[in-house]
Amino acid sequence: MTDTLNIDLFRWIHAGAGTHPAWDLLAVVFARGAPYAVIVLLALFWLTCERFQKPAILEAVLVVAVGLLINQAIGLFYTHPRPFMIGLCRPLIPHAPETSFPSDHATLLFAAALSLLSRPLWRRQGMLLLALALAGSWARVYTGLHFPFDIAGSLAVAVVSFVLLTRLRPRLMPAYERLVGMLDVFPGRREV
Repeated sequence: MTDTLNIDLFRWIHAGAGTHPAWDLLAVVFARGAPYAVIVLLALFWLTCERFQKPAILEAVLVVAVGLLINQAIGLFYTHPRPFMIGLCRPLIPHAPETSFPSDHATLLFAAALSLLSRPLWRRQGMLLLALALAGSWARVYTGLHFPFDIAGSLAVAVVSFVLLTRLRPRLMPAYERLVGMLDVFPGRREV
């Protein structure tokens, strides 16, 4: 039942791929570029924020890293083919035939977005990252690289990683502060 639903949702999202040049280009740009955009944005946020705000950026990076580690652990025990591996499509982006669940791209995107959305001073930036996460996730399915349930699994991994790091925040805050001191080569804005 879930495989049928997953395939049906994939076919619905992927419908028209390869026949609409503008949508295809947009999907390829988001599928490939959204993670890089998030990394660049996190770096820009770091360079332009106040020192007291920098631990939130460090935590976002750590939530992403833990999420990606969880993905690797899942991949050791569970293998799921990508849509093109079972003949459902011809992907718009060449990709190695490897497990699709969960999506590393979507995990990175959702983990970064959740981290900043949870911080009142970072909500606007978190909304921007969430928009990138949704666009990038749609694009990974539209281009034929992932199933919708791969994306749902990535969101679940991001939530687990986020909750874990949020609970550890009080213990990790001294380490964040030390890291800020070590990494703050460009101290950002200063209050006048």
